[in-house]
Amino acid sequence: MITTLNDTTASAVDKKMTQMRETFGATTVGSVLTLIIVATGEDIDQPLQAAVQASHEHPSRVIVVDADTDAETGLDAEIRVGRDAGAGEIVILRARGDVMSSLDTLITPLLLPDAPIVTWWPEDAPSSPVHDVLGSISQRRITDAASSSDPDATLKRLRRGYSSGDSDLSWARITRWRGLAATAYETPPISLPRSVSVAGPAGDPSVRLLAAWLALELGLEVDIETVDGCPAGPQSLVFEREDGTVALRRGEGDSVIISLPGDQEDQRVPVPASSLYELLAEELRRLDPDEVYGEVLAHAFSKVEDASTFAKGKPEPTDAVSESLEAAAVRAADDVAARLAEAISARGEAHLVVTGGTIGTATADALPVAFVEHEVDPAAVHVWWGDERFVDADSEDRNDQSVRVGFLEKIAFAPGKVHPVPSTSSGMSLDEAAAWYGQELDRAGGDRPFRTRGEAFFDVLLLGVGPDGHVASLFPRHPAQQLDGASAVAVVDSPKPPPLRVSLTWPVLNSARHVGLLAAGAEKADAVARAHRGIDPWEVPASSVRGLESTTWYLDESSATGLRKG
Repeated sequence: MITTLNDTTASAVDKKMTQMRETFGATTVGSVLTLIIVATGEDIDQPLQAAVQASHEHPSRVIVVDADTDAETGLDAEIRVGRDAGAGEIVILRARGDVMSSLDTLITPLLLPDAPIVTWWPEDAPSSPVHDVLGSISQRRITDAASSSDPDATLKRLRRGYSSGDSDLSWARITRWRGLAATAYETPPISLPRSVSVAGPAGDPSVRLLAAWLALELGLEVDIETVDGCPAGPQSLVFEREDGTVALRRGEGDSVIISLPGDQEDQRVPVPASSLYELLAEELRRLDPDEVYGEVLAHAFSKVEDASTFAKGKPEPTDAVSESLEAAAVRAADDVAARLAEAISARGEAHLVVTGGTIGTATADALPVAFVEHEVDPAAVHVWWGDERFVDADSEDRNDQSVRVGFLEKIAFAPGKVHPVPSTSSGMSLDEAAAWYGQELDRAGGDRPFRTRGEAFFDVLLLGVGPDGHVASLFPRHPAQQLDGASAVAVVDSPKPPPLRVSLTWPVLNSARHVGLLAAGAEKADAVARAHRGIDPWEVPASSVRGLESTTWYLDESSATGLRKG
């Protein structure tokens, strides 16, 4: 039975599902989990069909989120129970416009009580699944690097944002190859190979993971050889031993040919490619974390352990010293507007990060005039915040409130282009607010620092500098500095009130073309001077954010006194 609801709500969908079960005798008693499918592509039929097939082995409530962010805000739903839903029930949520910004509140009423939650991204994965709004409520998070436009880059960002409970279908695709490899390795006489090689298509994530698994298990370097014009997945695995060569090579059809030393005839083993349904069903068989996958992912891609790495290799900062705070703010605003105009001309849109504080607010107040002078089209500008205080939406402590009257209300930004951080008024917890903002960045393309090196997302990033040298809500010697696996993180126990905040992380702050550091007043002079002595994120966070094209310190004479002494 299929029922469609237009312009509806999550509570209305839940109520309708209850009515349908009572009418048609369907039940959720046998359901073992809730499977959330985040459909980021145009076609949801293939993942949905896989989920229906998998439901016969794992009865589930399947919730499909099919988004259209460009449409007028609203929610349509399609409910399937009985024969049309396999051995479970299906809800397809077609979220339009801003509804996508509140996925957690949309999904929560539809979750099965006291049942595990699994979230699956069949195509584009978030930069850190566990920090995603839906991933944060899930026991298991399934991605598929092979379906992305850049599989290798996707694996890299999944490695940086990895958390126990993550898995990827590229790993599940080599389950049979891992079994064959283990059997071949243990063929007598067992000995450590002199060399190991894996071959497959360039950039294939399963090939990369198979090689990393072998290297981790054997303690050897594993060569990856590229094969052109072949199907996806591993094509061969070769162990070179003292007694000869052990080789596994894909043959015609679905077979793998195994060659062993001393055998006159090769063995042929059927190894059919797993369907999407089979891969999903395999993942759902075990809801405990797959720690081996995490270890292999970590072995395949190194993690940045030193936050200073994100700022290194970029142009040295320059100083723009003005006679007063007001003059410094006007100068910064003029440069910001000029660079936004360049970005719009080159790419059709621009991303600006604004900040609060005295000089940050003064700079924002000067931007409307600068926009006019440089003919900046406000409809093409996205506005973001580097951090925000987690307080009531109308609190004067919030950075977005400090720039509202002088900046946001004077410029005609297009709907959806201003991206404030959620407040306590949103009903979200601090962790949920950070996850939501990270998701908002990912949707706009802000996950670039997690999958690229040297590619910017923000065009201009403005940061105020505290007397202690902090920027955003990354404070000296504060543990939040070490949370760089997600785009935005929750900060607790801030040394400066209020104690609860949301902050962008080192890799994201360092993904701007142009960075403007703002400081004014004698109380900032020591922090400014220390930040000029070299990159040292742990002690002086302000020293460790730099733009790919330029970094400029906008100072008044008082804040620059320490530079003259040096």
